[in-house]
Amino acid sequence: ARLWLPATIVAPTSVNGASHSARVASPMSSDKSDKCIQAASVALRDLFERMKRQWFILSVIIAIVAAHAAPWVGKKGGPLMPSVAVPFAVACIFLIIGLSLKTRQLKDTILQWRIHTTVQLFSLLLTPLIMCSAANGCEALADRIFTPGTEDYKSLISLLEGVKVLSCMPSPVSSAVILTKAVGANEAAAAFNATLGSFLGVLITPLMLLQITGTAAEVPIMQMISGLGTQIVFPIVLGQSLRGLLFKNPDEFFKTIPLSKISSGTLVFIIYTVFCDTFSGNFEVEIEVLLGLVIFLLLWMIFLIFLVYTLASTAFPSLSRSDLVAIIFCSTHKSLTLGMPLLKILFGGDPDISIAVISIPLLIYHPLQILLGSCLIVPMQKWVDKDPQTKGANTPRLNAKPNGVVAP
Repeated sequence: ARLWLPATIVAPTSVNGASHSARVASPMSSDKSDKCIQAASVALRDLFERMKRQWFILSVIIAIVAAHAAPWVGKKGGPLMPSVAVPFAVACIFLIIGLSLKTRQLKDTILQWRIHTTVQLFSLLLTPLIMCSAANGCEALADRIFTPGTEDYKSLISLLEGVKVLSCMPSPVSSAVILTKAVGANEAAAAFNATLGSFLGVLITPLMLLQITGTAAEVPIMQMISGLGTQIVFPIVLGQSLRGLLFKNPDEFFKTIPLSKISSGTLVFIIYTVFCDTFSGNFEVEIEVLLGLVIFLLLWMIFLIFLVYTLASTAFPSLSRSDLVAIIFCSTHKSLTLGMPLLKILFGGDPDISIAVISIPLLIYHPLQILLGSCLIVPMQKWVDKDPQTKGANTPRLNAKPNGVVAP
């Protein structure tokens, strides 16, 4: 009979007259090994699920790396023909936006003018004024620290221009709404302002961008208007028309089609072609400058959250905490989906402006707003539940994990 002992036993044996040691494994070491394998399997599965939820950010990183490795593929005149493919991709994005916008929500929440006024004025007026003033101050400081005309100076000035561009962007269509719903706050108001911000962004943001960058005289006006009309306005109108004419219940129908993922994948392609054009020339940005920009934007986002909360709660004391959550997310978040196509349309033909450089703050701000917003979900839920005005009677919350609820 075989006797299993609680420890590993080394017994001498001989094979073909030669002695050697045979190690007999104990059941305890076998159990530990199985537990380690199971733990590693669970950790890998959890890591894979996290990567699936954040696939867009990972795809952007891969696209930039691929553009750096082989910029000739996606640059102007390359085999991907970006001069034809990119305008088509932009039109597809805004067609999807038109199909996704729920115009009925505009009617349901149109009377909540205090929320709408606060969000739109803060997002499209106050934020650009404050951020542009701060960027101008940093430019004046850079004139004293760096030598004008050097590569470091040019890179820093371009990034500060990108900060100004970032400030002009409207609220995103999806992320602010999903975070508001995850908290259990006023989702309808968030959806209304995301929709309204998209429409206003198409009209106001291009004018603000041209004014800030000072390129109005260099960009052909008719070409700009034609690009905005054919690639943005017409697809949105077409999408809204198709949504109302062809589908009796469009919300249920579009649940079967991954419109958000299609739009995000198309946006990754646009980002890829932008960086292919940049890397095909001379592109150098110091890593210290990028790290400083990340810290600056994170602190700036926290400052904007406290600022809009203070202004809204002081100007309109009757607003509930549920309303304030919607205001915070919609006022401080910026749309990457609208921003990148607009930059491509407005500055794609300007040789003096590097779209990749001025879009870096927007590309950094996007994951930062998702990360910070996800971290705020739980404390905001507790804060909303203690609201004496509503006594916790708010919108049902998402069951998804905080770091997996946000789409671009």
